[in-house]
Amino acid sequence: MSLDDARLTRRTLLGGAAALGLVACSNEGRGGLPGGGGNAAGVRPAYMRYTGVKPDLPGAEYKIPDAFVRYPANPAQAIRKPPGDGRPIDVLTYTNTPIPPKVEQNSFWQEFNKRVGSPVTVNLTPSVDYNQKFATVVAGDRLSDIFLVGVVPQVPQLLEAKAVDLTPHLSGDNVKKYPYLANLPETAWNPCIFGGRIYGVPIPRGAISSQTMYSRADILEKQGVDGNVKSVDEFVELCKAVTDKRQNRFALAAAPTQWIRNMYDVPNNWSENGKTLVSNLEHPAQEDAFEVLRKLWSSGYIHPDAFSGQNQDMKVRFGNGSSPLVQDTYSAWPSYLQTAVDPNAQIAIIPPPKYDGSGPGRLWLGSPAIGFAAISKKAAGRVETMLAYLNFLAAPFGTQEYLFRKYGLPGLHHKVVDGNPVLTEKGFSEVQLGLMYTADGPWTIFLPEKAGNAEAEFNAMKQTCPPAYADPVAGMYSETNVRKGPQLTSDITQLTNDIIQGRKPVSAWAGAVKKWKSGGGDKIAEEFAQALESSR
Repeated sequence: MSLDDARLTRRTLLGGAAALGLVACSNEGRGGLPGGGGNAAGVRPAYMRYTGVKPDLPGAEYKIPDAFVRYPANPAQAIRKPPGDGRPIDVLTYTNTPIPPKVEQNSFWQEFNKRVGSPVTVNLTPSVDYNQKFATVVAGDRLSDIFLVGVVPQVPQLLEAKAVDLTPHLSGDNVKKYPYLANLPETAWNPCIFGGRIYGVPIPRGAISSQTMYSRADILEKQGVDGNVKSVDEFVELCKAVTDKRQNRFALAAAPTQWIRNMYDVPNNWSENGKTLVSNLEHPAQEDAFEVLRKLWSSGYIHPDAFSGQNQDMKVRFGNGSSPLVQDTYSAWPSYLQTAVDPNAQIAIIPPPKYDGSGPGRLWLGSPAIGFAAISKKAAGRVETMLAYLNFLAAPFGTQEYLFRKYGLPGLHHKVVDGNPVLTEKGFSEVQLGLMYTADGPWTIFLPEKAGNAEAEFNAMKQTCPPAYADPVAGMYSETNVRKGPQLTSDITQLTNDIIQGRKPVSAWAGAVKKWKSGGGDKIAEEFAQALESSR
């Protein structure tokens, strides 16, 4: 679907001073999302894959999402009994889309409440402001029945004090009472486990949140250039060829920092050295990558507003053709289809080559989960209702519940085009209740907006994701990272931007990394290494 976490990309996160740490993009001095992973193997819920629908393109062999060309004509009913108990369910989460109309003016929300069997109140906050909102709610002891866990100090202690221990309900085979929670990938549960106890339900993502390079293949073709570049020099030439300042066209919608690092084999946040961890900030190729990025900027191949504005701006530039290249997550593909001005726009992926032309580069693999939702102890007496509700939200692709949750009512929130649901303007406005940031099923590649795109995305992921670098501590917890990570991230990000734009020399990087290490980076590495060891 178009709006899951397509907008939760590096620019969004860094714009909010490392707002949530929820996506395995360029974390610039941070570790993974706020989770534990400690002693996860002993309590992790059993995995029971949903087999009710056969994918057109199975992805399990490549550890990527399944792809579907058509939504099943007769989708199965996944939930026989509404999960609610008639009493209100209060939810705290975030959104990356405009706040939807209130329930009184929202026909989708009204129908959703009927199907849940309880009136659901969703307290939505823009993702970049969520940590601040979460901290305020915690301080005021006003946590909702179900809440997305934000980044605040002492998360393990917070959960122990304020959240229901879900271990008796979800560990091992106990989870099978909630079959669509059992359908969540096993590694996605790591962030929810602290001290051998389960404190939440994960929001799975994985490979779909890997960042890649999109191209407007139609524009490249008109310019007579080939997007299949084999080296960093060829990529620079491509950027030169598609930049036309007279037409106000700049090759890149934003600085492709991570994708350039992919050319130089820079690791995904951390790499293991025996029992210790080494930050990718220390990788010797960082300075080589900066030289390329500085050249792209000084040559005018990056949009002049790339370092200002919002994440959505780069989608607009790509959609209207003023920047035919953009780095973003694979999950962003649907939103690029929806924001394309030209109906004949063609989207393609450019895999990163090694900088010297010696072979393919390697992407950074997205984290197994982007966060998790916990249940407040204030709702402990209704824990089974809350879990049933989360199970309802996790109903997978191919079911009636998924179709309604993502696309609303036919004829009102979506129209049927060639047998597939496509959101209407009303649907686009009303269905965005942040449901996918409370609980969700495994991501599915389904792009009904334009024929051929599901196959194109699947094939691109099939090529680039299996060899991608994983972050070894994705989903693990470091207290120092939570306390000091945002400021360390902000400092590194500012310097990164200064170097790319020529305000600081590349030589300033080494001193900044040394300061990062002494200011908390070494302690973060130590704590993550301990968490990694205890998870094995």
